[in-house]
Order: sequence, then C-alpha cells, then structure tokens
Amino acid sequence: MASSQHPASGGTLLSQLSAVEIPSGETLDERTRREALAVAKGIVDALEKPEEVVMRYANEATLQIMAHRVSLRVGVELGLFRMLVQRGVTPLSAKRMAEQTGAELLLVVRIMRVVCVIGFAKEVGVQSYVATRLTKAITSPAMEGAMMICHDYSSTWQLPQYFQAHGYTCPTDSSDCPFQWAFKTKQTYFERIHESPEAMKAFNNFMKEIRSTRKFWADWYPVEEEIISGFAGGPEDVLLVDVGGGNGHDLESFLASFPQAKGHLVLQDLPGTIENLKPKDGIRAMAHDFFTPQPVKGARAYYTHFVLHDWPDEKCRVILRELMAAMKPGYSKLVLNESVLPDIDCSPWFATNDINMMAILAGMTRSQSQYVELVESVGLEVVKVWRSPDAEDAEGVIVAVLKA
Repeated sequence: MASSQHPASGGTLLSQLSAVEIPSGETLDERTRREALAVAKGIVDALEKPEEVVMRYANEATLQIMAHRVSLRVGVELGLFRMLVQRGVTPLSAKRMAEQTGAELLLVVRIMRVVCVIGFAKEVGVQSYVATRLTKAITSPAMEGAMMICHDYSSTWQLPQYFQAHGYTCPTDSSDCPFQWAFKTKQTYFERIHESPEAMKAFNNFMKEIRSTRKFWADWYPVEEEIISGFAGGPEDVLLVDVGGGNGHDLESFLASFPQAKGHLVLQDLPGTIENLKPKDGIRAMAHDFFTPQPVKGARAYYTHFVLHDWPDEKCRVILRELMAAMKPGYSKLVLNESVLPDIDCSPWFATNDINMMAILAGMTRSQSQYVELVESVGLEVVKVWRSPDAEDAEGVIVAVLKA
C-alpha cells in the first residue's frame, strides 16, 4: 500500500488491491487468518471518511444490523437454512419454503432478500435460492442457539433510555438492571431463560460453542503441578468442582486430558440444567445454587468458568464467600477462568461483551487489577493470574487460596 508521503493514484491502488488473491479463511492457519483480517480492517479504516464511519454506526449498527439479525432469527425459527442445506446444490424456491413452513410467500421473499444480501444464501433465479458456507454454519445447534439467545434476550438496545431514566452510572443490581427495564419484568436474565426448556437448550449449545473455539484452559494452565500434585486421592476425595458448569463440557475435556481424575470430579449447576443431563462416566452431577453454602467441603480445587463476569461485585462476593467457607486451608485452591481485559487495546469482542454483561445482568468483564481487588476483598489471597497464550484471547485464570 502506498505511504501517505507518496500517495498512489486511484488506478494504481485499485489495481494493487484487485491483484491480491484472497484465499478462504478456512484454508489458513489461525494466526495468519487473524493477522490478515486485521490488515484488511486496517485498509477499510484508512479508506473510510470520518463521516462515513459515523453514519455506519448510526445506520448500519442499528437499522441494517438489526434487520440482518431479525432476518436470520426468523430464518432459524422457520427452518429455512436447514431446508436449503438439505437440498444441497438443488435450488429451493420461496414458494416451496412458504408451503413447507406455513409462512406467507411475500414474507419469505422479503426475509430471503436480506439473507442473500449478507451471504447466508445465494439467489440463483427469481425467488430461487441455494445454500452457501454461511447457510451450513448457521444450521449448527450452537449457531442456532446463538441467534436465539442473542436476539431474544438482549437488552443492550435499551441502554440509552435506561441511563436517561436512572442516571449515568453502571447498574449494580442484577434484579433491577436494563434487562428488567427492557422486558418490563421482575425476572432476572437467567430466571427468564430457565423457565423455557427451548431457551435453556439454546443457551447451553451456545456456551458450548463459545468454549470450543478457544484454547482449553487446562492446556495452558499447569494442572499437573498446580492441582493434581498434592491431591489427597482418597476414594471420596474431590479433585475439582466445576461450579456453575452447565452441561459439563469443561469437565469432559478435563477428564479426557487427565483420565486419572475419573471419579473425583463434581459438576454443579441449577436443577433445571442438572435434571436434563445424561449421566457422565466419572463425573458426579449435583444440583446447586452458588449463592448458597457449598456442599462439597475440602476439594482440591473449586473452578468457575465465565461465572463472575455475569454478576456485579456484591453478588460476586457472595459466590466467593460461599466457596471460601468450603475451602481447606493450605490445600484447596480457587480457580477462576474468566475473560481478563487489558488496560489498553482491548479487542472488539471483549469490549462489546462487557457492555452486554452490563445490560443483561448488571455484570462486568473485569481487568486483572479489578479481579484481584474483588477476590481479595473477601479475604482470599490471589497467588497468580495466568493468561492464555493466544494473543487474541483475553482469557485468564485467577488462582486464589485462603490466607495463611
């Protein structure tokens, strides 16, 4: 790309850009893909005028993005993407879609127009469509779950009105935050999700996908040295309790890496999650609310994954104190697997996710100093904060013990 001191002519710049052969991201190693994506975004940033950036956020980030997401959400609900994938390379007409779903033909046409614009299907004729790689991606249970949860249970769009009514301060009560304001309810975010089996299934599928796209914490945190070494190992002794562990995805991966842990792992979550689980060999499932006393006493490690970022400080302190009361001095460790934000140059995903946590739960994605301050405010001692080796990931492990 030409420097600002020696600007290229329009024709030269266009020919240079056009000459670049862009491979599919799926064919590149992850590091190269991310670096190339950053370069591409840098080109867009350099070429856009400031007024265009403002209008993009004013228009695209509200009207266009909302229309895109609504269209995808309706497509998932109607099963349009699954129909296209099942047809393979054979085109599917809007008329056939309408007949199979019971939806109005005109509505299907209007929804599919947007779907094709953003690449989640391809028009091959008038009101005739085939699947693309994005069509296939959105039919996975995890991606369908993401569309449902992120659209149906979002309250971020109500933040400006919430701040106007409540003053411009961060909400600190998960039962009286922007979520209740947006949905006119007294239910918390999780209470609302738990009342719907369909939503619970979608949420768990979504969480499983989020975790699967990142480096597993036990692959970069020294489990052998920090947890397994020093474990009592008796028949009734517990090596690790996954507190608020959902469907047990983390424990299953942990057991695959450390088979010697079989029979010494405990999975805890609310009854609505635990009751619907299939038995997992080597893992004991237990219904438990982490705001109540921890029933497993003296475990080697108490582990949470993306739990504290769901809650404001005072709620986090309740969770921490209940775990603290169950810990054995000089033996038990608290292992908090969280997104740990940098003080500067935060990635877009983690920065925006913090705003989402604030909107739906009065929660917060914290920096390292904020986590240390929070954990030590209940009397625990943070011994070390481990960081993911993936430079693009803000995930970390905060390890704390009882003070001697």
